[in-house]
Amino acid sequence: MAEAVKTGALWMWSLVAAIVVFILFFVGFAIWAFQDDVELVYNNYYEKDVVFDQQIKRVARTEALPFKPSLNYSQETQVLSMKFPLALGHAPTEGTVLLFRPADLHRDRLFPLSLQGDSLQTIGLPDMVPGLWRIKLNWTSGGEEYYMEQSLMVD
Repeated sequence: MAEAVKTGALWMWSLVAAIVVFILFFVGFAIWAFQDDVELVYNNYYEKDVVFDQQIKRVARTEALPFKPSLNYSQETQVLSMKFPLALGHAPTEGTVLLFRPADLHRDRLFPLSLQGDSLQTIGLPDMVPGLWRIKLNWTSGGEEYYMEQSLMVD
C-alpha cells in the first residue's frame, strides 16, 4: 500500500513540475518577445498609404519613359552615380535620392538631386554598411513627378 502512495505522489509531483516548466517557458518567451525591438518601415505608414495612388502614377510615368535614368554604385570607389539620359528631352528640375536600409531605418540617408551639367550626379558613400539597400529616386521634370527604385547590395 505504501508503494502505491509513493507512485501516486511521484505522478502528482511530475505533473506539477511539467505544468510549472510549461508556464515558465511561455512567460520567458513572452518576456523575450516584448523586449525585441520591432521597427516599422515608416513611423507614419497610414499617411503613406493614403498617398499611395499618387505613387502608382509616378511609377507608371517612369515606366512609360523610353529611356530611364541609370543608377550605378562602384564598390571600389564607393560612389553612386546617376545618369539621366538627354533623350528625355528635359532635365530634372528637382528631386531627392533616398538610400533606404530595410534592416535598419536609422541608417537611411536622403540627398537632394543636384545634377552636374544636364544629366549626371555622383554621391560619395564612404561609410556604407554592407547589406541590402534600396535606392529610391524621386524627381520632377517638365511639371510631372517620377519615381524609380533599384536594389543595391553592398559588400
